[in-house]
Amino acid sequence: MAKGISVNIGLNYVDPAAYNGWDGELAGCINDARDMNQIATQLGYTATLLTDAEASAAEVSRAIGEAARQLDAGDICLVTYSGHGSQMNDVTGDEPDGKDETWVLWDRQLLDDELEGLWASFAAGVRIFVLSDSCHSGTVARMVSFKQKFRSPEFAAQYNRPVNDVPRVRAADLAAVHANYLANQSDYEVSQWTHRASVSASVILISGCQDNQLSSDGDANGLFTQRVKEVWNGGTFSGNYAQFHSAIVEQMPSDQTPNLFRTGAANPAFDAEKPFTIGAGTSGGGSGTGSGSGDLSISAPATFANGAAPPTFTVAVPAGQYFAVEVATEADLFNSAASGSRRSDSNFYASWKVTPFRQGTSFMLPADAWNRLRQGASRLYYRLWCTASATSWVSYRATIPDASAASAPSMELVAQGQPGTSEGSTMPAITAPTAFPANGLAPRFQVNPGPGRYFAVEVSTNSWYFTDQYSGQRTDDNFYASWKVTPFQSSALYPAGFELPAAAWARLRDNATNGRLYYRMWWTESPTQWVNQGCTTPNSSGQNAPSFALSREFDADLLTHSGK
Repeated sequence: MAKGISVNIGLNYVDPAAYNGWDGELAGCINDARDMNQIATQLGYTATLLTDAEASAAEVSRAIGEAARQLDAGDICLVTYSGHGSQMNDVTGDEPDGKDETWVLWDRQLLDDELEGLWASFAAGVRIFVLSDSCHSGTVARMVSFKQKFRSPEFAAQYNRPVNDVPRVRAADLAAVHANYLANQSDYEVSQWTHRASVSASVILISGCQDNQLSSDGDANGLFTQRVKEVWNGGTFSGNYAQFHSAIVEQMPSDQTPNLFRTGAANPAFDAEKPFTIGAGTSGGGSGTGSGSGDLSISAPATFANGAAPPTFTVAVPAGQYFAVEVATEADLFNSAASGSRRSDSNFYASWKVTPFRQGTSFMLPADAWNRLRQGASRLYYRLWCTASATSWVSYRATIPDASAASAPSMELVAQGQPGTSEGSTMPAITAPTAFPANGLAPRFQVNPGPGRYFAVEVSTNSWYFTDQYSGQRTDDNFYASWKVTPFQSSALYPAGFELPAAAWARLRDNATNGRLYYRMWWTESPTQWVNQGCTTPNSSGQNAPSFALSREFDADLLTHSGK
């Protein structure tokens, strides 16, 4: 019989002696931990509550490490954290933003590298669910922006706070955590360099905000934990983890977007479960019935141009069934038991991790996934899953079971224009620089809707505005759509690319609170109407739209669009 262990951590204060006199006062964190502890206990978990001085780095590590020793395949560990979050310099170079995220515990910070090491101590087949109600933001500018927004009655109401009331957020004092870093620098760096074990368990994390956002504290609970409790609603919630995350996001302000993240071994059955479930399902890897039978198939060109346009797969599933597509740079990555811990966003894509299951006869690889996978790859491997449910793994099977991963079909990636390739010019695509000077002229996008088609461009300050659940929050200050201003365009009229209008550029860059702008392209077969339209990043996965950073550094080439 499966068993569950829960570790619930909450700190309203930290030790001033460890943080240069700063006590880190918050109000709702211990309540968060107690409430999550109560939920866990009611569901049958063996639950441990650690608050304030009890929540030292050693004690938190001990409690999680002890759970790892007690749990076997099929068991579950629930870890919840409420308190300050922070960042410190990544000395190993494995973080894209150059920062390691931390939990600010009683005596010192616990690095994400250390947490990864703890997850690695769990046996293969164990499920780990983490809820983290904290900030992971290290900039004073973001706090200033956050306070300014509280002058808006609508924004303050989203946080259940009076207008102009000073917001209380779970971002640690920079001077205090820096002093703590200096006092423990050698220990932190040892942890950063040594915690590199692979994770064989399956980990799902839902955090209170994105890495570049702030999490709001409250009098009773943190805003994120409050919404978690409301969506859970005493256990009446019946969806899976992705649906749980989506339901929480729908209840959150636009400037605090909970993040859903997975690491370790892929486990579709875990993903499909109701959150907090102790009784485990079976791992999706290779446990389906059958492989590549005549009523289930996926195909793609034998060769494909390694350019801006992503490939499209032809799929077939039985009537009334739903599908998901996986694409990898190595066939062995389809074997979750043997290679699941090696999967990353740069070598493995699964549509079921991003959007619900689909119906239809074709699937275009999203542009963001395509751009990650094709870098340095000479071949991409693929397979198809089908399920009897639109939201869960029910009677599911794959064209290639895990045990037969080596036989997965593939397409060769060749240079664009090479004979025998599927030319990228026939595939819809939009591209932009990875960074653009915020003080420069408006950016240009290279657009290609495909032969005989017309295009429209959308640009937003937040990728979530491309999704259905947040479309109602669009304004002229956070969202631009060329189709709202002019008819659809022909790419032949824009050989140098489509330039964002200056007025829209000024509004969007001034309201880009996370320093990025997101974009996508629609295409249609009519110059005046939506006919057989499509989108490079559909609404169902709008949060994954590509983006470019707004650089404050002067770049003459970008500023003049010379594009040498």
